[in-house]
Amino acid sequence: MKNLLSLTAAAVLLTAACSAPKLSSYAAKTDLKSKAKYDFNQGKIRENGKGFAIDMAALGKMPKRIALVSFYITDPGITKISGTNQTGKSFNTTNTGSANGKIFANDFSSKSIETIKASFKTYGIDILTPSEFLTDDDKKQAYNDFVVKHTNLNKLGEKLSKWGKKLGNAGTTLEMDEAADGYNLIKINKKESSDDKKKSVPPQNLSGSLDGQMIESIGYDLCKSLEVDAVLIIFNTQLADTKWSKTRFWLSAVNMHILGPNPTPLKEGKKDNNFYSKGLFYCGVRMPFKKGLCINPKIKDEVKKTENDKLNYVAYNNMMAGCANKIGSYLQKELDKGKK
Repeated sequence: MKNLLSLTAAAVLLTAACSAPKLSSYAAKTDLKSKAKYDFNQGKIRENGKGFAIDMAALGKMPKRIALVSFYITDPGITKISGTNQTGKSFNTTNTGSANGKIFANDFSSKSIETIKASFKTYGIDILTPSEFLTDDDKKQAYNDFVVKHTNLNKLGEKLSKWGKKLGNAGTTLEMDEAADGYNLIKINKKESSDDKKKSVPPQNLSGSLDGQMIESIGYDLCKSLEVDAVLIIFNTQLADTKWSKTRFWLSAVNMHILGPNPTPLKEGKKDNNFYSKGLFYCGVRMPFKKGLCINPKIKDEVKKTENDKLNYVAYNNMMAGCANKIGSYLQKELDKGKK
């Protein structure tokens, strides 16, 4: 009976291992536009320019030159808790790690940039990489010196979030952010929770963001200093866990956001406040996965492992194209509505 139970348990584990979703499985899914969900505050500016998102009718045209200012990997960390209050709790926290985060950021950015450029080009948008928009010393200095600003309310929220983690004995949660080489880390995502069993994160992260100073500093200050029409930020939300005595990495969501200047100036004599921002969200999307996609599944055969790695990048390019098409079609649709 004992042997039968052991065999049954082993079969369950093997089935679970085989059924875990893989990033490479998305290589065959060439149209992922519908899987990208809007993830930004869609409170469009009114006639006085107050609001947090662009009204394409007020802008009157598609943003032509958009600078890809940041491409990074973010990992909120997962903490597993064992034990009870009576026996004593222990915490085990894992994340992707800075060194691995840098590797993933470099690989994903370098292998997807042509797809990103081509996808946006169909909407008349030119995506510029740092080597293309940092054309003089003033722009290089402005880019390297740039710091994202935040409202006091959002700063307070961040402190409360950290305090809440410590209060709940989850203070061991580690967070990691790493940008690809050549890009600065311009962090736009808010702190988020993770599901250690599903290797997933919430389906939305920025949809309720009302951080006016963040939006203005990125959408206006950075745009003006770089002399572009808007800026693009791309990041992957990843998780890491120990599986089969080896660290496994999971893609939990891909994220793409565009911010730019407010086309409606504040009326003369009026003071800036939290309801008016010189910068705005133009669009933002997030492609979350109900279960995280394993990037490096357990594959013993080296030929099959190499093939899986190749399919990973095909799958990721499909995701980037889906996000870009979701944004491009949204901007075009809103622009067309304004012309009617």
